[in-house]
Amino acid sequence: MKRPDSRLASGKMSSHSRLNLLCLLLTLIALAVQLIMTGHNVLLTFAICCAGIVLALLLHQALKPLTTEIQALNLHAQNLQDGSFNTSANQLKMNELSALANSLNSMSAQLRSERASLYQRELLLDTVLQSSPTALLLTDDKDTVLMSNPVARQLLNHGKAFDGSKLQSIVTAVPMLAQAIAAQQQGLMHLADNSIWHLSLSRFQLNQKQHRLYLLKPMTREIQREELTAWKKLLRVIGHELNNTLAPLSSLAFSGEQRALQLQQSELAGLFSTLSERSRELNQFVQAYIQFAKLPRPRLSTINWPRLINQLEDLYGFELNGALPQLPWQADSQQLQQLLLNLLKNAHEAGSAAELITLQFCESPQQLTLILQDGGGGMSPEQLQHALVPFYTSKTGGSGIGLSLCRDIIEAHGGHISLRNQPPGLEVTLTLPQHQVRPTA
Repeated sequence: MKRPDSRLASGKMSSHSRLNLLCLLLTLIALAVQLIMTGHNVLLTFAICCAGIVLALLLHQALKPLTTEIQALNLHAQNLQDGSFNTSANQLKMNELSALANSLNSMSAQLRSERASLYQRELLLDTVLQSSPTALLLTDDKDTVLMSNPVARQLLNHGKAFDGSKLQSIVTAVPMLAQAIAAQQQGLMHLADNSIWHLSLSRFQLNQKQHRLYLLKPMTREIQREELTAWKKLLRVIGHELNNTLAPLSSLAFSGEQRALQLQQSELAGLFSTLSERSRELNQFVQAYIQFAKLPRPRLSTINWPRLINQLEDLYGFELNGALPQLPWQADSQQLQQLLLNLLKNAHEAGSAAELITLQFCESPQQLTLILQDGGGGMSPEQLQHALVPFYTSKTGGSGIGLSLCRDIIEAHGGHISLRNQPPGLEVTLTLPQHQVRPTA
């Protein structure tokens, strides 16, 4: 679309009009002088008029290259105004205004570079927001959601987009979050699915309007990790004190039993024997907790899956569902074996028949998934909620560290464990990431 001439809009005369007016004025002056000096002379008058016209034509012809340069620069400036930074003034047509053309070209190159850099920054920012584990929500002053990332959509609306909706109508599905947002209260919150999130809120001005930015950071794994670390420190202290007590107590009980037998005091020997046995059992109980508290860092090596499966089958019966992994997966073989043994032991203790216990592998280039299914009837909601918490157990005489140890082992490998009821029993899913092949120390 052709732009309106700003000179016409402002009522100013163009350069061509001024040149024509100048030539007309000179012609009139020449005619006045001729009339005064020579009187009325038709031929001279005609000559003066022709000279004025020729002068106007010559001036227009002389200014034509400059006009062409101005038009080229004007077109370039209009392209810059429209946001088209890929054009440049034609240097072949520039002579008198080449300095101005060079300045415009430099400006175009700078604007083009800045726009490319801005585009890259916007793309990087969008990539970070879309892949961030933090839920992000941006609202305007009317509580309308302007932007949300996938984590926020998954948390609040089962992965469906809700941009353009009112935030209060979206967060009603999460009462704890709705209360915190209504009160503009920042901090930790425990949601109904036992996940822990940290809410932070900031306000800022954008285009002269008030906006709010809500950030929900998942804290479940961090808090569980800190909780587990605290438990381990406590266990090491308690285990050390108990060992210092149990060792001499067990020795005294054994010596007392031997002395009672020498004195033929069978009743007293039985008491010492009971005391010695209970000391030994308590020591084994304490050692199990100490082993959990002192789990070493995994020593990665390529897993020999046929050998591992055969070792497991020698101890607990189960069915292998599908093929073994084909890629070279790195893990600590002993720790992985202990993890699977604990899970198989739990499946058998839940009352599942061996033929209903299945182990399945699903692998991709980045991740290996192990799915263990049993037929033991599953867990209650309370048991599922606390199953991975250290020292929690629903078994008589249980220690409560079996599943906690499993979680500790898989997370030390950079993986994750999850439990869910899947008829006819419990389904345990383990994810193991791909590690670079390293030689064992």
